Amino acid sequence: MLIVLGFILLVLVLGFALYWVFFRTAPTTVTNENFQPGNLTNAGPGNVSTITNTNLNTVLPWQQYIKDKVSPVANGGLTEVNKLTDSTALGLGSAPQGLQYYDADKQQFFRIDENGQVVVLTDKKFYQVKDVTWSNLGDKAIIEYPDGVKILYNFKTNKQVTLPTELQNFSFNTAGSQIVAQWIGDNPDNNWLVTANEDGSGMRLLEALGDKAYSTQMIFSPDSQVAALHTKYIDGERQEVYPIGLNGENFKAFEVAGGGFTAKWSPQGNSMLYSVYNKNSDYMPTLWITKGRTNELGDIKVSLNVTTWPDKCTFADETSVLCAVPQGLPRGAGIYPEIANQYPDVFYRIDLNNGIKTLLASPVGESGSYSAHNLFTSADGSILYFTDINTGRLQSIKLK
Repeated sequence: MLIVLGFILLVLVLGFALYWVFFRTAPTTVTNENFQPGNLTNAGPGNVSTITNTNLNTVLPWQQYIKDKVSPVANGGLTEVNKLTDSTALGLGSAPQGLQYYDADKQQFFRIDENGQVVVLTDKKFYQVKDVTWSNLGDKAIIEYPDGVKILYNFKTNKQVTLPTELQNFSFNTAGSQIVAQWIGDNPDNNWLVTANEDGSGMRLLEALGDKAYSTQMIFSPDSQVAALHTKYIDGERQEVYPIGLNGENFKAFEVAGGGFTAKWSPQGNSMLYSVYNKNSDYMPTLWITKGRTNELGDIKVSLNVTTWPDKCTFADETSVLCAVPQGLPRGAGIYPEIANQYPDVFYRIDLNNGIKTLLASPVGESGSYSAHNLFTSADGSILYFTDINTGRLQSIKLK
């Protein structure tokens, strides 16, 4: 009798699994009722929400390769992913000439131009590169090595300058003429936020960091007025964000509803995308949007009700973002963001004027599932590029 009951239970479980994988349809568009038509100027305190949109994070995109159901172009369903490199691609950066990256096997830098052609930036080899920070124009980069050596390389002149090993966590200003970084000394009293010319000359001390370097994000604003953002906890559920200027400006701080603050400016600086986690979101990372101009920063904050991080998003333009949204994240993922690497992503487009989230693609490719970061779009908006964090390979999805 027990064997018969066990067999019946097994059949039911398998039947449900087949239905879930092959026939259950994910919603393609979700409307955030907290948004009002128009733009952020129409959003008020009553529109702020910290409730996680569970629809975006409970639909699991089982990456089954069903050939007749996979689209070559993103249309809200199963979408083909194209592998662009067989080796690890580091330091993706967008430049006016195209997407630029370092190929770990070939030990060279490459560009994917506006025609989709891969071209080498220089014949010079760069061995065992650990990290890369590009200028906005893509003509120079700070290249870091495992032994702590850091150089600034100019790809136009093929000249390089060695930077002090104490400098860490770089960001270029818009013109590429200045950098902001952390100077990490041999004890906390020697830790500073500094700015310098691109070659490391003309260094100035901006703020003492002490033992709080971890809570300061190097992130030059597009207008180059803000060099970094420092966060300080008010209590267990709130943080104060302090914009740090280049000349001792007393910029207004603003409060965010949670911990784990990370941010990304829109290309022109009209808005800032950031994420925090709190008790109401089960300590999952929730995306928010705020005005990005220095004199408006933090005045209006609206939750996008999407569970992901800014480094898994890219601005398509000033009014929309494309985001990789991990599926099935456990409670507390905001505290341990590396846990997201174990969960498959789907891609959404988010309209920042009205909060509408539209499913772009459930990615399908040889990796089975993908955990995406370093997202960029091509200049014409037809291709989404990303790095799969588990393989390190550069991937792409056709958007149109």
